[in-house]
Amino acid sequence: MNAEEFIRRYELGERDFSKVVLKGLQLNHLDLSGINLNQAWLESTCLMGTNLSGASISNANVMFCYLGSTNLTNANLSNSQIEATNFNESNLINADLTKTFLCDSSLVKTNLTSATIQECNLSGSFCRQTIFLSANWDWNYTDVIFHEAILPNGDIESYNYQPSEAVESLQKRYDSGERIFTLERSLDLTGIKLSGSVLRFWLTQSELRYADLRNCNFEKSHIQTSFFDFTDLSGTIFKEAGLADNSFTGVNLSDASFEGAYMKDDDHRCSFDGAILCRTIMPDGSIRNQGC
Repeated sequence: MNAEEFIRRYELGERDFSKVVLKGLQLNHLDLSGINLNQAWLESTCLMGTNLSGASISNANVMFCYLGSTNLTNANLSNSQIEATNFNESNLINADLTKTFLCDSSLVKTNLTSATIQECNLSGSFCRQTIFLSANWDWNYTDVIFHEAILPNGDIESYNYQPSEAVESLQKRYDSGERIFTLERSLDLTGIKLSGSVLRFWLTQSELRYADLRNCNFEKSHIQTSFFDFTDLSGTIFKEAGLADNSFTGVNLSDASFEGAYMKDDDHRCSFDGAILCRTIMPDGSIRNQGC
């Protein structure tokens, strides 16, 4: 089903979209409250800022999607399989995640106050400043990454989060006021916060997941075979950069510029599954707005 048909049917009053297949759609900033997406298949679909309050998304399959800043208050996500999906700054107050498989996803500043999290699997998910206040949980979070997460009892927890030496060093320099950085080789920069910096990077096989790189300037950098997954790259400049074979899964690329960048050939294409492209300038100068 394409986006136009889906939106038209919802606006005509249809609410039962159980077992629907939604692949590669842009459904941002819509009111889809109370929708039934039970047993649906959502893949590489963006619902940024969409109202899904009271939605039923039980026994569904969700992968490589962007649900950042989405309203999922009182939503039912129980028994769903959710992988590699961006929930940054989303509202899941009173949501039901009973027996939900929510793995390898990003929950930065996600609000799960009073949510039901029973027998839930969040293995590999990144929870920075995630709010679990008064949540009803009974689950093993051994493989979850907590960074300044607020637990049900109000305690602040950092668990399984061990920043690399590169991150610790760069973060100290950044926090002291430095804004120009030159780096080479393979590095783990998971979770780095360098917004507004000038970055001259020559990196291969590097990790830049879950980072805050808003309004950075990567002009003429060379970054290959690396992962930017779930990073905020809004307003970032990649002018004339070499970017072959990188992953931008679940990334916010609003107002970013790739003008003149080398991004693909037959064997080294970049992946943009579930990425937000809004006022995004592509290498040929064209502007992509489908994520607005």
